[in-house]
Amino acid sequence: MKKIFLSLFALTTILFTSCLDNTQEITLNEDGSGTVTTTNDMSAIIQMARQMGAGEEMEKSGDAKIDSSIALDQVAEGIANLTSEEKAMLKKGTMHIKADVTENIFIAKTSFPFTSASEIPAYNKLTGKVMGEVMKEKAGDKIPAGEMPETSSIDDYYTITYSNGEIIRTLNKEKYAVAESDEFLKGMREAGTMGLEIKSNYIINLPRPAKSAEGKGVKLSDDKKKVTINVTLDDFFDNPSLLEYVIKY
Repeated sequence: MKKIFLSLFALTTILFTSCLDNTQEITLNEDGSGTVTTTNDMSAIIQMARQMGAGEEMEKSGDAKIDSSIALDQVAEGIANLTSEEKAMLKKGTMHIKADVTENIFIAKTSFPFTSASEIPAYNKLTGKVMGEVMKEKAGDKIPAGEMPETSSIDDYYTITYSNGEIIRTLNKEKYAVAESDEFLKGMREAGTMGLEIKSNYIINLPRPAKSAEGKGVKLSDDKKKVTINVTLDDFFDNPSLLEYVIKY
């Protein structure tokens, strides 16, 4: 397992991207608790590895197939640069890894429970930080010190508030004004020129039908209990309002 993940994570780091198809799914309960699950589909990385000549080495690995879940409390203490509060949060979560080199599959899924929706932004940031630290560790000396920018996310440029029966997401215009200087996002966008489209998908499962769901990118299910938004990294730079919404339920 170590060999295959060293190759995959190192390549991912070289591309400055922790995911190519990211899906965040939030499930809300009536009492305000719920779960937030993030799925990073990096399968395209394997195909790119083949094109760069690493495919044969990965297929010869004894760990060409992986399908396992771990409780993150088993690894929390071993991840660098986490605060004591972040370690406590991490210990509540689980991660599932599915990789099959022959089938070009590489998917990582993390899930965290929360007692209040206000905790969701902190869990999102923690997930990104953990992925970044794992990439740095796996890359080792393949990336010279100081050459990998700090991980960031398009979510960092929005403010989201949760209240009883309402969710509002708005663009932080002041911060967005300097988004073009975000080295991590710039690297991800450059990966797109290599044929790797960076996608972000958002799913919100409501505890009851929505009264209204306003937003340019918002899609509401027939039963009005599921909200979905699908965007690309280019959408973020070209039309950031696609990720703004007001949902009332």
